[in-house]
Amino acid sequence: MLTRFLEYADRYSMLPDGSRILAAVSGGADSMCLLELLLEASKKRGLAVEAAHFNHRLRGAEADRDEEFVSDWCRSRGVPFRSGSGDVTAYAGDHGIGIEEAARAMRYGFLEKAADDICASRIATAHNADDNAETMLLNLARGTGLRGLCGIPPVRGRIIRPLMCFTRGEIEGYLSERGIPHVEDSTNSEDICGRNRIRHAEMTVLRELNGDFSGAALRTAELLRRDEDYIASAARGFTDTLDEPDRADATCLAALPYPVASRIVRMMCGSGLSAEHVGAVLRLCEAEKPSAAVSLPGMIAEREYEDIVFRKPGGDPTSFKPVELGEGDTAEIPELHLRAICTGGICEEKIHKSFTTFLFKKAVLCGKIIIRPRAPGDEISIHGRRGTKTLKKLFIEERVPANKRGLVPVLADGSGVLAVAGMGIDRRAYPLPGDEIIKIILEEKA
Repeated sequence: MLTRFLEYADRYSMLPDGSRILAAVSGGADSMCLLELLLEASKKRGLAVEAAHFNHRLRGAEADRDEEFVSDWCRSRGVPFRSGSGDVTAYAGDHGIGIEEAARAMRYGFLEKAADDICASRIATAHNADDNAETMLLNLARGTGLRGLCGIPPVRGRIIRPLMCFTRGEIEGYLSERGIPHVEDSTNSEDICGRNRIRHAEMTVLRELNGDFSGAALRTAELLRRDEDYIASAARGFTDTLDEPDRADATCLAALPYPVASRIVRMMCGSGLSAEHVGAVLRLCEAEKPSAAVSLPGMIAEREYEDIVFRKPGGDPTSFKPVELGEGDTAEIPELHLRAICTGGICEEKIHKSFTTFLFKKAVLCGKIIIRPRAPGDEISIHGRRGTKTLKKLFIEERVPANKRGLVPVLADGSGVLAVAGMGIDRRAYPLPGDEIIKIILEEKA
């Protein structure tokens, strides 16, 4: 057992010589086997082994018994031990998740903190080959892609699973031969969750077909992980070339093979997406509409002409509060990080061409100037161009993304639009040299 244990650990660089290992020990057969094999390995590899136990407080006196059992065993073996506990039911309610998911989150949170406290480079958990096979079947039953069929990863960050090469039967035989005690979780015999039902029913049938089904599933998972790693590497190659991590060329993304494109979408989104969500994003990339969006869990994917962009909903403003200016006034536009300054004067021989400094013929102005977002029906006849256009059409021609159009400052008076920042001044208010003017300067706030 020790030889196989070390060979499997070395395949994934789990146990560097001289490292400090925190073993997650529940008191069950798997974790007691893990602790014993780590202690044996420590003699060969110079490992410093410590144990940690998390009491979920879900099984009353039985849970307290397990904690006491592990504490006593570690004390008898001279193994440093620490324990933790938490209200799993309350955590599940607060976070809107199931009890199993809450228990897992709290357990791993405790283990990570405990590992930090003792400067452990590895956290060892006792998942075995049967656990891996059950996970693969459970994911298949729920519906999954390649990643879900890869089962339980042998290594995830500093979490290692060196018992994955052993079946539950082999582990129990090892403990029996060595006279190592363990405790039983009474809920393992109850069909109260999907995993237990698979363990008691499907796994029994599959072992009748193939006595080494768990080993076969482990080998399959290893092959599938290699495929997954290769495809994920191709996806990372694409994302590594992006100038902005949340923006990509929609046409290029849509042209990629689906296995690569789907992983890119998930990487860029940064959260778990269903196949339906991924499909919706890729259809958005293929569509001819220059402006459209789809809602994702905690995210929005938007088409901005050639690009697909991911952003948090409500993260950035889509409009701003209007401000009114008279001669001599200054106003802040905080949503745009701009300051607007209004002054008077005489138009010089050389007309200012900047689209952040605007000169308006004072005699034609109707009341104060207001700086606001565009409004339905707005139109402008830009000086130097032919015809009159609605701002909607102008923004489309200027390729302003739909979600940014409410952030373009529109300068207007009582008679209509005077100018659009970055685009031009209406002919109605364009001054000639010598005309009395109102001057508006838009400057960025420091």
